[in-house]
Formats: sequence, structure tokens, C-alpha cells
Amino acid sequence: MAVSSPDSMLELLSADGPDPEHADALMLYGRLVGNWTISNRYRFPDGQWRTAAGEWRFGWALGGRVVQDVLFCPEFHGRYPGTTVRMYDVNTGLWQITWFSPKLPSYFSQTGRPDGDGGMIQEGTDPDGRRSRWTFTDVTPASFHWQGFSAGPDGEFALFQEMHATRA
Repeated sequence: MAVSSPDSMLELLSADGPDPEHADALMLYGRLVGNWTISNRYRFPDGQWRTAAGEWRFGWALGGRVVQDVLFCPEFHGRYPGTTVRMYDVNTGLWQITWFSPKLPSYFSQTGRPDGDGGMIQEGTDPDGRRSRWTFTDVTPASFHWQGFSAGPDGEFALFQEMHATRA
């Protein structure tokens, strides 16, 4: 058996576009494929809001049924990015979503769907088991607004992060 080069794994992971059989549904997140510059505002555990610039790159993966992204904001997390894997479930019509950042370490599991206004809503749980909600709104070919919410002890959602993205 031949030993594979590291590039071969990346070649197997990447895809040139959406799976043609489900292309229309896959474009919910597929329209984000490309590179974006972001202004990232994050509430730190001390309650203070901090803002930093970053990059968000989206691409097709795993036969074109997955949209994967890498979020890189060096001022907040050093040189360690996080990634989201969004898999379109052809049986339910929903998106199964996992975000993780090994450096923090942190992860979220969510289910995504259209929000009815041209955006997307993702709901699930954070690493502590609290309900989470992430939204993509004002989505255009050139920009979008993302917000992350976490439920407090009273069950009400509170904003903990937001990003304004512009296509690079």
C-alpha cells in the first residue's frame, strides 16, 4: 500500500461545488463560499466587549454536501482558528452543524435552516449544555451580519458575539 501525501487528504476533503442532485438546497450556505473580511465584536468573560478584524473562509467539502468554514481572528485567539462543518441532511432538509476550536477548547452542535427572511438560523447547545442560537441576516452576495446568542439561566437569549462580513 502506498503512503499518501498530506495533500491527498485535502484533495479528498475539498469539492469544486455543490452536489448537483441537491444544488438548490445546498445554496442556503453555499452562497457564502469564498473569502470574507470581518469585524468581530465579542463579549469576554469579564463582560467587556472587544472588537477585532479577522477572516472567514467558506468552501465546499465532502462531495459538495458540506460547507466548511475557517474563522480566523488572531487578536482574540492567537494563530489558532476555529472551523464549522455544515452538512446538508437530504432526509430531513436540515443542516447538521458542528463548530469547534481546539485551542480554546470549545464546540457547539446545532441544526440549521432558512429563517424565512433570506437568512439562516442555527440552534443547538454550547459546551456547557446551554441553548445556543446563531443567525445570518442581511445576506447579500457582498455582505452579511452574523450574531451568536447563548441562553442564560432564565432561558432568555443574550448576544455574546457579532460579526459584519464583507466579501474579500
